[in-house]
Amino acid sequence: MNILQLEYVIEVAKTKSLIKAAENLHISPSGISKAISNLESELQMKIFNRSRMGAELTEEGKFIVSKAQEIMLKVEDITTYVNQNLNPEHVKISISANPYAMFIVPSALTTFKKNYPNSQIEIFEKNRHDIISDVLTDKSVFGITMFNDEHVASYPELEFETILEGGTVICASKNSPLAHLENVQVEDLANQSIILFEDPMWSGFVNELLNYVPNMDILFTTNNVNVISEAVSEGLGIVFSMNILLHKVTAIQNGSVITIPFKHPSQQHFYFGIVRLKRKKLSEHSKLFIKAFKQNITNLE
Repeated sequence: MNILQLEYVIEVAKTKSLIKAAENLHISPSGISKAISNLESELQMKIFNRSRMGAELTEEGKFIVSKAQEIMLKVEDITTYVNQNLNPEHVKISISANPYAMFIVPSALTTFKKNYPNSQIEIFEKNRHDIISDVLTDKSVFGITMFNDEHVASYPELEFETILEGGTVICASKNSPLAHLENVQVEDLANQSIILFEDPMWSGFVNELLNYVPNMDILFTTNNVNVISEAVSEGLGIVFSMNILLHKVTAIQNGSVITIPFKHPSQQHFYFGIVRLKRKKLSEHSKLFIKAFKQNITNLE
């Protein structure tokens, strides 16, 4: 038995597929299959029932995987301890973050770099779906994103930590007919052109609204905040957003775009915060970066 075999077993259990596990681990399917077969022979115990449909854990396999996860956490603890004590300044952290987070990331990096000037931080700007995927597949140590109650319930293996909670607003040009309203109702959206953030959460949000207001239309979809701001400023359309960190948007700062509370029929609530795997401990460096991120948000409030 070796560490690689345990890593393979955990990944196959997670993906329920030797092919997908092999892709995630960057090895051949035959290699991962042989390694698991050798482990099963050594233990004289079948870990997976394999079929064309995939790989399902046996009852004995469930026990093996739970113990393998415990062992891998211990291995991670050893690696973290060695890195922190023998190479305390050379830190590498991979983070996936949404556009909202990118308003805070530069100042958080400045705070973090004061203590770890030689650290290497990889930050990838992505939508919520891809952020969660990165965390689930260990491509990112943690993610910074928006989420709602449905997401929390859908991913029991993930820990969602709320930093900010808010409602929905509409961002519109100062010359928009909506600009004089104290809040926007569903019926006010008739004949409006919508600019969508490239995120399944917002797509689902707007698709639900189309049931109430079928004569809305989607102008275009993008994840570029500057493009969205310019289009809204020019009066080409409106955009739905969570009412957090919007004061960092230049178009809102200069008054060319205004925000108006939106009264959603189902009163949906959105959260902004950290998402990570429950089974994986955060390193002290990751905790310190998250602390720096939270501090810089607090400084803006």
